[in-house]
Amino acid sequence: MDKVSWFEIPADDVQRASAFYNSVFGWNMSDMGGGSLMAITTPAADAQGTPKEPGAINGDISPRSEGFDKPLVVIETTDIDARIKSVEEAGGKIVLPRKDIAEMGMAWAIVSDTEGNNVGIIQTL
Repeated sequence: MDKVSWFEIPADDVQRASAFYNSVFGWNMSDMGGGSLMAITTPAADAQGTPKEPGAINGDISPRSEGFDKPLVVIETTDIDARIKSVEEAGGKIVLPRKDIAEMGMAWAIVSDTEGNNVGIIQTL
């Protein structure tokens, strides 16, 4: 079973959103580069934000862009291509096709379910 491993929140003003989530929920932020901030909701075991606590997730706040205009849950899988194919077969759509991000050692895609909700899918390479 694939698991939710990350979340992403789009923002028009990342610093303003950071201040909001810190004030309301006590989240700490760490610069990820590219204008994004890691939202640390639970202590992390490594620089990638892997939580120490089972069942917890961290995420990020990033600049809003085309295809990234609403919050995402991100699901980690061992076969991103198979999941993308399954999305289409189940009536979903591909919002942003697979993209390999070598510097992070992962592949990434955004899909839409049958209800119009966007979901991120990642695979460690």
